[in-house]
Amino acid sequence: MLVRNAHLQIISTQPLLARLLEDALHARLPDFPAISLVLDWPVGFAFQTVTPESAASSFVLTQNPCPEYLDDLWNLGLLGLAYRSRTLEELAELLRRAEVQERVRLTPAVRSPLTRAEGDLLRLVAHGLANKEIARELGIANQTVQNGLTRVFQKLGVEGRSEAILHYWGLHSSSYRNRT
Repeated sequence: MLVRNAHLQIISTQPLLARLLEDALHARLPDFPAISLVLDWPVGFAFQTVTPESAASSFVLTQNPCPEYLDDLWNLGLLGLAYRSRTLEELAELLRRAEVQERVRLTPAVRSPLTRAEGDLLRLVAHGLANKEIARELGIANQTVQNGLTRVFQKLGVEGRSEAILHYWGLHSSSYRNRT
């Protein structure tokens, strides 16, 4: 569902929520910035809707705390990225900052323990690719993929591929962040 008013576009799978948010923001921002506000629900919706062409004018609001997921969203070249619900005043201020083309990221300070290459492996696994497909995509040997995934699982504190996928999509509660 796309709600438009002036230049602000709210992109959401929930039309009523989008309309309510648009009305509430209009009261705080009479002159909307030319931005697409993407409500990333269900998790992954932003990856389906933000294109390389639209990323520089897109602001994503997500509920997924996974640092690798947040980094992947940010690396699309988004104008803004925020984690968790924000007050309307906070959201309006973020949109004002984004209006002057200041990239804004308000996400948890938790850093991924993965290297960039390991993060690539996790992302491709989470998007459903098999090891052979990952090897082909990255131009590496299948054994390199297997070894890399073993390191990914160890660093994240997950038992295997399924738990790593759940971790990436923010659905695994016993990831490395929650272990003592």
